[in-house]
Amino acid sequence: MKLIIVRHGETIENANHISMGHIDGTLTKIGRDQVIKLGERLRNEKIDFIYCSDLGRTKDTLLEIIKYHPGVPVVYDEILRERGKGIFEGQPRSAQKEDRNLKGLDYFVYRPESSDEYKGESFEDVRTRVSNFINYLLKNHDDNETILICTHGGWKTTFMFHLMNKPFSENDSIVNFKNTSVSIFHLSKNRDHTISLLNCTKHLETEVSGTNND
Repeated sequence: MKLIIVRHGETIENANHISMGHIDGTLTKIGRDQVIKLGERLRNEKIDFIYCSDLGRTKDTLLEIIKYHPGVPVVYDEILRERGKGIFEGQPRSAQKEDRNLKGLDYFVYRPESSDEYKGESFEDVRTRVSNFINYLLKNHDDNETILICTHGGWKTTFMFHLMNKPFSENDSIVNFKNTSVSIFHLSKNRDHTISLLNCTKHLETEVSGTNND
């Protein structure tokens, strides 16, 4: 099956280097322009089913896509959320980095402390979500279907590592997924998965800010 995976548009938090895992986030003017261009890029794509993170920034991004695809089923699911930042939700990204360095933990191993409201997750925690989602897709969709997935930069990075069966220690494989970037993966039930497009933003006329993975 063909998976078209897109990242949400730039948010105020992206532009100001604020950690936002499970908070909704608010699109900037640049972000709103980005998602309009993304919707136009995908308007003629064959899409059979849509899955979207249940957070505000992905929902707002998807609005500009689904207006060209009325009637396509949409499921909003927390399994597609960004990595939870726990006590650092809404805090400067530097605070999380300082805590990680203080504890002497690798970026992918580090799990922020959970708060009363927000769960802290490591990338391995997200990888478990990604694995469960892939298994669900293979079980519930046919090989000839095209699935659109609207999600987050860190989730996309984890998806790619898992699909390529690579450990996070192979840091040369890291891709900094840009806002509204389009990536295309092909899943098969025999697990012979391939990538045909990665981190493409040709629909954006100029370079924009907001490349932080959240």
